[in-house]
Amino acid sequence: MNLEDLDGHSLLKKYDPDVTGSPFINDNWVSARITLSKGKEIGPLSIKLNLESNELYYLDSANTELIAQDGLVRKVDCIDYYSKDGSNCVFKSGYPDIDKQDENFYYQVYTEGKIELLAKKCKYIRSEKNDLTGEMSKAFVDGAVVLYVYAYGLMQGFHPTKEFISSLFEEDKEQATKAFIENNKINFKKIADLIKLFNYYNSSH
Repeated sequence: MNLEDLDGHSLLKKYDPDVTGSPFINDNWVSARITLSKGKEIGPLSIKLNLESNELYYLDSANTELIAQDGLVRKVDCIDYYSKDGSNCVFKSGYPDIDKQDENFYYQVYTEGKIELLAKKCKYIRSEKNDLTGEMSKAFVDGAVVLYVYAYGLMQGFHPTKEFISSLFEEDKEQATKAFIENNKINFKKIADLIKLFNYYNSSH
């Protein structure tokens, strides 16, 4: 498995035990195949992805919980594990900086190929005060999902408009892709429809 390639460290973030919920996308350990920055593949190994810190946790051969070093992992392909929306759980890093994310940020990857549809998923700790008792409570909550598109070497925020999506298509594929959109009644605000559309486009190359 060559776990030493991950060069893990054990500086696991300590959370306040009073915080309810979980910072992870997956509460339990799941098996995943890992692709390193130089293209080497290792695994399967047990992983958890921390959406609050955007760090990859894994178990080494002694079942010690470690964090993969920044920049070493480029793809996490979960085996038999799916997101709440039913999509395959694949995460990748190595994309150009955008907004507050650098190249080491793990995005969920909905489509791969000429057009990659990516999702920024995160969690944060929310504090709330009980109006009756005055007690404070803290919980991990899901942040808003933000979609991006990586195509032709360019990283940009996704816009659910006909104009934006049409701008992603190469001229010789434009007519066929527009026909696919009409025939399948693609809704640009539905992730499942976008996955169907971009998978169709990517398969035509």
